[in-house]
Amino acid sequence: MKNLSPAQLRVVKAAIGLPIQVLASAGSGKTRVLTERVRHILGSTKKDGVIAVTFTNKAADEMRARLDEVPEIDERAWITTIHSLAQRIVEQYGASIGLPGGLHIYERDQDRKTIFLQSLRSNGTDVDAFLNVDNDNDKERRDRERVIQGYLDKFSALKRDLLNEAEAIARHADDKNFWSIYSAYKDALIQGGGMDYDDLLVYAHKILLEQPWCAKVYRAKYKHVCVDEAQDLNRAQYELVKVFCGQDIRSLLMVGDPNQMIYGFNGSSRDFLCETFVNDFAPEQFELMENYRCSKAVIKAANAIWPKSQVGLAYALAGRFEVRACKDEQDEASYVCDTVQSLVQQASDPEIEGPIELKKMVVIGRNRFVFQAIEAELKNRAIPYFLKKGERAAEPSSILMKTLDFSIRLRLNPRAWPDGKKLCENLGVEPPDSWGDEGVLISLAKAALSSKVFFPEAQEKILLWIAAIDVEQPNVPKLCLDIERLFEHMMKSKSVILKEIETTLLEVKEFKANWIRFKKKGLGESLSAFRNAMALGKISADQDESGLIISSVHTMKGLERDIVFLVGMCEGVFPDYRARTAKEIEEETNNAFVAVTRSRRWLFVTYPKLRKMPWGDLRAHAPSRFVKKLEQVI
Repeated sequence: MKNLSPAQLRVVKAAIGLPIQVLASAGSGKTRVLTERVRHILGSTKKDGVIAVTFTNKAADEMRARLDEVPEIDERAWITTIHSLAQRIVEQYGASIGLPGGLHIYERDQDRKTIFLQSLRSNGTDVDAFLNVDNDNDKERRDRERVIQGYLDKFSALKRDLLNEAEAIARHADDKNFWSIYSAYKDALIQGGGMDYDDLLVYAHKILLEQPWCAKVYRAKYKHVCVDEAQDLNRAQYELVKVFCGQDIRSLLMVGDPNQMIYGFNGSSRDFLCETFVNDFAPEQFELMENYRCSKAVIKAANAIWPKSQVGLAYALAGRFEVRACKDEQDEASYVCDTVQSLVQQASDPEIEGPIELKKMVVIGRNRFVFQAIEAELKNRAIPYFLKKGERAAEPSSILMKTLDFSIRLRLNPRAWPDGKKLCENLGVEPPDSWGDEGVLISLAKAALSSKVFFPEAQEKILLWIAAIDVEQPNVPKLCLDIERLFEHMMKSKSVILKEIETTLLEVKEFKANWIRFKKKGLGESLSAFRNAMALGKISADQDESGLIISSVHTMKGLERDIVFLVGMCEGVFPDYRARTAKEIEEETNNAFVAVTRSRRWLFVTYPKLRKMPWGDLRAHAPSRFVKKLEQVI
């Protein structure tokens, strides 16, 4: 507990066994306080277990690393994300509420769309009439996608808000068939042997609520719960934590910053941390306002966005903060690249620890569309950069690895017809009349041999290998070695096929690396556990961060760099043009606050006066309302 401030220490050493609310502003060390609180509880009790809930797998990994030296840490502390917590509950006790075994997570949006359309057809619905679109018209096909996505978004909102039938019907009173459509979709998910991310929370909550004995099993071991980034909880997440604690666990710590709530599109609300938790648990309340991370200039900018949200330290570095108007997006891109190259050439500065290099910088935008001119200029100047990605693994692109991916999903769950149909399409074979046959991969392997798809013999071998694999103790390294050997003699083939082989081998290498990370993290032994870990983003590889980072605000949440370029700061871009209500504008303000406070030392804010529209026209744009606030404190 060295170097904790008096305010931080009061939180860490607060009475054990009581609920605590900590409102902690950016840079105030809230994650460190939570980590040290876990350490204090473990050190002050003999056998009590602690659950620490984070919002990203990366944050969970970092917390585990900080607590690695604590005796029996793996036995006494469960550091996890909210979805991973729910997944374990569903996996262990799903049968108690009638769920079939072996459900896997449909993490891909396209799979959910396919299941939704099938649920309509199964109910005898004329899909084209229902969607009111013409499949032969490009525009109406796009409209069709929007209608489908609109329904899926509504379904997700119902689940996140834990609405019952009466509440759902009242919310969608203008659509008399909505509940039956929703129910058919839920049934189709189960019939397809799966669930989506929202189902994880709904089912876990239902298990703990309707089967209290399941909750008691967990409470017997875990006596304390700590929740990080609690301002981002939605109703399903909050209620899951609440029912997990029940009447037995009062030791619930929630840490968060209301000014950093930026997931309203996912049903998140600061109210669960600031009001509901207070009403339900009457916690002891603490505030952490001092910013230990940012320079005085950055703190001044943050307070311009959210007044009086930050308290600077007398000994903080001065820092830099600039706002620049640019003629257009190309001018903005040139300014950013000029500044990046100038700083790298400068090499050092008393305010930057170590050399000034690309990996200490990030370009942040409200969305990915503001980066087009900047990316083009970076490429033109050969400045290394990379786009910061989320934790979910990318889908395979090679034919053989698609076969491997779909066949593993079908091997684990023969009822997973969306994966089965995609496998058949990839193989160029007709799908079976029904799904659920344990020997389906063997049948498809035979059919693949007479298909016109690339590498039919290799396709057959992969299908047979997966059909025969021990799903409880799979030898994945051997499987990868067999695939690699399969292609060694093909490397002198025609260029188009050679490119396919090269892509396959690269993806096999990444698949093997994922398995190694899975094993090293102790996430399980089975193929099913591996699949779920992949779906939940638990084993995504760290990106090569040797170049300049380009990132959206949401992807940079929880991270920071010495030097930040905040670009595209036009009205209608940041804040987003769709933000119109007071609540939506407040969340956009939070986004701006998060973006600004990603900077430790220097902050450069830019906006183009002219922007190119998607249809090609140039249009004048006013500076963002946040720019106007920032300009007032320069």
